[in-house]
Amino acid sequence: MKDKCYLLSTKGFWGDQGDGTYVNPILPGDYSDPDVIRVGDDYYGISSTLHCSPGMAVLHSKDLVNWRIIGHVANDLTSIGPEYNYNRMNRYGRGVWAGAIRFHKNKYWVYFFTPDEGLFMSTAADPAGPWEPLHQVWEVDGWDDCCPFWDDDGQGYLVATHFADNYNIHLFKLSEDGKELLHDSDTIIHQYKGSEANKLYKINGYYYFFHSEVRREEGIEVRVVMMLKSEHIYGPYEEKELIHTHGMDVDREPNQGGLVQTVSGEWYFISHQGTGGYYEGRTLHFTCCPLRGSTDGRSSETIRTATESGRWDGEAGSP
Repeated sequence: MKDKCYLLSTKGFWGDQGDGTYVNPILPGDYSDPDVIRVGDDYYGISSTLHCSPGMAVLHSKDLVNWRIIGHVANDLTSIGPEYNYNRMNRYGRGVWAGAIRFHKNKYWVYFFTPDEGLFMSTAADPAGPWEPLHQVWEVDGWDDCCPFWDDDGQGYLVATHFADNYNIHLFKLSEDGKELLHDSDTIIHQYKGSEANKLYKINGYYYFFHSEVRREEGIEVRVVMMLKSEHIYGPYEEKELIHTHGMDVDREPNQGGLVQTVSGEWYFISHQGTGGYYEGRTLHFTCCPLRGSTDGRSSETIRTATESGRWDGEAGSP
């Protein structure tokens, strides 16, 4: 299988071309809802796994192009609830939805929602595992796409979408151990049609709230990637569209993903295609060029070329 994949890659279908260039997708399979961080010289990513067990894949890379699975956060989805057991199997397409991975206090932290059971988290000293048993932070339904964030003063936050309530995006404070939401801190910070795919960053003193939403552009509704920027975590935020997608038939709406800064200071975007193909699912893509304006963390645009087959054409070498 490894030789076959390499043969496909060298023919230009995907991934590392062996000559300092790459072709998107960098992973030609269903790696939905990715998030990515860098710790030292290593990159770690996660991908949602829905109803499949084990849950929440953990991946590793040295160059953002070549990735391998090193483990899973949830070894057995029945730890989430009995509906995932073999005698019920009543959660098709549900289960582990988009989450986020962060490195804080010398540990790796992963948070995710299931749309039916609520918010879960786990930590590990090594991203390859073992991961602590899943901790249910909040038993609730109708929420997704969360991301933790720890500010310079150590205060933790969690941003998440209440999709069952008009896609309001909420910001909560976290308890010191990260295992509880402080519900009296709940604040709605944004709302738009389909607003989700939340990530929160702090760069050079500014807060950047990264997400996607559905907007009508050029006469059609498409999912676009947005950035909100503020000097204060609760806003007010100024808004800018980062990536204008062209719908399901052109580039398959790249949107859900994460920003990551390389050792040299450049910022890149790892994303899935919002709509998968007939067989391959929502494949993992890597922006061809760094996000412009990366010196202050603010992107003016993402450079990429969409082909008729829905790929982004890679032209740069490994960052």
